[in-house]
Amino acid sequence: MATTTNAIALCLSVAIVFSVLPRQALAAGEGSKEADKIAALPGQPADAIVQQYSGYVNLGDKFGKSLFYYFVEATADPAKKPLLLWLNGGPGCSSFGIGAFQEIGPFRVDTDGKTLCKNKYTWNSVANVLYLESPVGVGFSYAADTEVYKVMGDNMTASDSLQFLLKWLDRFPEYKSRDLFIVGESYAGHYVPELAVAIQVAKITRPAEVPINLKGIALGNAILEFAAEQSALYEYLWQHAFLSDSGHSLIAQSCKGVDDNSKLCSGAKDTAYGNLGNIDVYNVYANTCHDKKVKATGSNCMDLADPCAQFYVEAYLNQPEVQKVIRANTGLKYPWTRCRTTTYNLFHFGDSPKSMLPYVKAIANSGIPVWVFSGDLDAMVPVISTKQSMQKLGLAVAADWRPWSTDGQEVAGYVIEYKGVVFVTIRGSGHMVPIDQPDRALVLLKSFIGGQPLPKAAPMVD
Repeated sequence: MATTTNAIALCLSVAIVFSVLPRQALAAGEGSKEADKIAALPGQPADAIVQQYSGYVNLGDKFGKSLFYYFVEATADPAKKPLLLWLNGGPGCSSFGIGAFQEIGPFRVDTDGKTLCKNKYTWNSVANVLYLESPVGVGFSYAADTEVYKVMGDNMTASDSLQFLLKWLDRFPEYKSRDLFIVGESYAGHYVPELAVAIQVAKITRPAEVPINLKGIALGNAILEFAAEQSALYEYLWQHAFLSDSGHSLIAQSCKGVDDNSKLCSGAKDTAYGNLGNIDVYNVYANTCHDKKVKATGSNCMDLADPCAQFYVEAYLNQPEVQKVIRANTGLKYPWTRCRTTTYNLFHFGDSPKSMLPYVKAIANSGIPVWVFSGDLDAMVPVISTKQSMQKLGLAVAADWRPWSTDGQEVAGYVIEYKGVVFVTIRGSGHMVPIDQPDRALVLLKSFIGGQPLPKAAPMVD
């Protein structure tokens, strides 16, 4: 009874509308697991043994939405491992190109844009990992009626993702009722909690039709309170000596709170931002890319933090041979690109909540664990802002602030456990933790999935 009560409370706590298709429509659809199997990706190492799949799930709606996915089974005992759904943010950025090929997938793309090498920190060593190109219009996902791009938003994205997941489970029935974890970063701080709520709502309204056993969600450098995070960006840059005292003072004098969108405030921020120089605000200490061209031969495949890696991935995924193997729709009128946030002006997201904290708190109160992790070198979604957001939840502290480690010695970051929510910092990482600190990201994942505390760090020695 308590579980049902909590789930009902979750539905009432968050005002959200989903246009969920009837189960008959969800069960119908094209494709099969066998047809979607990839024998080998072009340029894949000859000794790589990977069970991988890709293809489309058509949602069967009036817009003709087809969502592209990439799925990699766990390297060992996949039948005993959970299912993990990975979502990138943006809104409008590719979970396939970024998530799979730059962050947590089994392969990296070399500098020639053609050759792949193994990623020893791949997350499918721990789970069966499913990457979804969402919302429709991102990456290889598309709609027959492109007018839908003008009305995309958070609610439609959550509804579409749930419909995709149910239809995908029909195609891969062995994963029905398997433990499911959902992880995402950046604007997926919206996608992941909203999808979690959609799942819980569906399990209440039609439980026999939703074979999903959601066990936890994790949010990396997540956009939770965008206005507050944008305000903290300038505070973070000033504290780290990137922003001048005069620029900081000008913003303080010109802006009347975090929601100030006046010309005076915006002008002060633009002036300060324009004086930063060529730095990467997603990792203030990272190198920036100065040569966006692929090289004649591969030479640097395992440099995970190569600032030009995105351009090697873009070259790889635009190869006709690659698109043929992964069964991408080659009839699209635009090339594959990692993000479509501005180039095609696809996403307006007028229904984007100002704060995701009600979602996070409702999910935690329903008994589903929530982990929030934050790289401490990210100025775009600063750790100082996320830390304040966690405090606003008003949850009781279960285990106070402490350092954690991957080897029992080096401090990998800090962690505090609230009732239902674990907040973790990752030392030395920017916005994309699996790129900057892949070993720490993998240890974090293992603790999250295992429901275990992060390993302790050795005490300070004088």
